[in-house]
Amino acid sequence: MGKLEPNSRSSRFVNAYNLLDHSLRTQYNFKANIAFSDLIRRTSTLNQIIRLYEDELIDLARLRNAIIHSKSETIIAEPHESVVLLMEKVARIISTPPLVVDSIKSVDVDTLQAEATLREYVIMSSQVGHSNIPVYKRNMLIGVLQRSCFLEYIGHVMKQGHSVDDFLATTTLEQCLKDYPKNAHFTIVSKRVTIEEVIELFSNRKLTAILITDNGTSGGKLMGIVTQADIIDLMNILEGY
Repeated sequence: MGKLEPNSRSSRFVNAYNLLDHSLRTQYNFKANIAFSDLIRRTSTLNQIIRLYEDELIDLARLRNAIIHSKSETIIAEPHESVVLLMEKVARIISTPPLVVDSIKSVDVDTLQAEATLREYVIMSSQVGHSNIPVYKRNMLIGVLQRSCFLEYIGHVMKQGHSVDDFLATTTLEQCLKDYPKNAHFTIVSKRVTIEEVIELFSNRKLTAILITDNGTSGGKLMGIVTQADIIDLMNILEGY
């Protein structure tokens, strides 16, 4: 066939292939002498997207050698459009991964102060419809109160025969977080976190919430909260990216 023609399927495929190859080596600090297939296998343990398309990408590595003659760099085959689109898609996600803050709804996150009572938590939770409420103490994030742990806490009080009304009115959120450390199953990330990184974090099944602050610290400005219920939506964003 000859040399690469601009905007041809072969040219688009090779450009996407090279972009993916360069991006993976740069991001994960792999040396240039590692074959592309080995690069894919190694990064599949580190990256959700590569893991998802691992088999296809290894097949496409063989296709690349079938498209270009290794010595003369001459085009000897033209890939199908669907193959090109797949390679372009993976390369685009890896080289310019979409950020979570650009994908989640830009609304203020509902929070409560540590000295607030569980009664206040019940009222807010019923109003906003969220099961995970971040708790702050002196502008520092100290935990996330989750509805499931809250109900477990209430059940324990009822078994002991105590007044639930009194308990809700007098128990602070800080005390609840201390008594039920399972509420601590959250992590804090910066606004630069990507969708792929968030999905990868949720592979830890104990993690129930990811809080996004501008600088990735508990004292940073809260920009959003992501829960396991958001994973499907995030995957759909990647699928259409």
